[in-house]
Amino acid sequence: MSKKYILAAVCLLCCASTAFAQLQKNYIIHDVVPTENVTSLEFNPSLDVLENSGTSVSKMAFKAGFALDEHLNIGMEIPLARYESPEKSKNGLADVSLSLTATQYVYGPWSFGTTFEFVLPTATDDLLGTGKLQFSPSVYAVYMPKSNFFFAAGYKQYWSTIGADHRPDIDKGRFRAIMGYLSDNQWWVMIDPRYTIDYQNSARANFTPEVEIGTMVHQGSSVYLRAGGKLGGNLPASDWTVSVGFKVLHL
Repeated sequence: MSKKYILAAVCLLCCASTAFAQLQKNYIIHDVVPTENVTSLEFNPSLDVLENSGTSVSKMAFKAGFALDEHLNIGMEIPLARYESPEKSKNGLADVSLSLTATQYVYGPWSFGTTFEFVLPTATDDLLGTGKLQFSPSVYAVYMPKSNFFFAAGYKQYWSTIGADHRPDIDKGRFRAIMGYLSDNQWWVMIDPRYTIDYQNSARANFTPEVEIGTMVHQGSSVYLRAGGKLGGNLPASDWTVSVGFKVLHL
């Protein structure tokens, strides 16, 4: 593995480790349970590596969500990306996404949500995006029997609609489950296994689990470290991925 990948991963780890000095702070954890409707601004640097091919994609994504009321949230993600391989490298804007999320709490430990996401073909180079307008609806449910634990499960569909004729069509489904622990000391950990099926190419699928650990820095902000990678399947995916998220909440 290239030294630059190791250096990038170490830098991300160091950024996250500084936040854990705040564990003794006693604040409420926000924007972790999937059905919580929160206004937020997030900065999310990430690195995805296809180790066998020497190819990587690094991104700095700017994410914003605005809670219209207790049930509705509109979101936007603007990613700046760098694609690098032994043959070439490209920098620029990747595909921008817009979303509308609706959540509903019911009596007892259950809550539900649905998101309608549109991915716009805004990438400045073919290597940085799909070249297709995508519609990606998702549904999910959260079961929270205690204030320190939650379990979530959901399904997301990826469909391409219009776009460049020479780019492949997209028809995928992703099953996702989350097991989360929320500490009284205001840190959390989540196990996030994902199983993706490519309906466009029969019998192609992959299993890509991720783990996240984070903490509230103070009442209005948080930081997390997320890492994972492909553990099985014949559908191409990143061999490993690591990212750090910095969130400012309730703007």
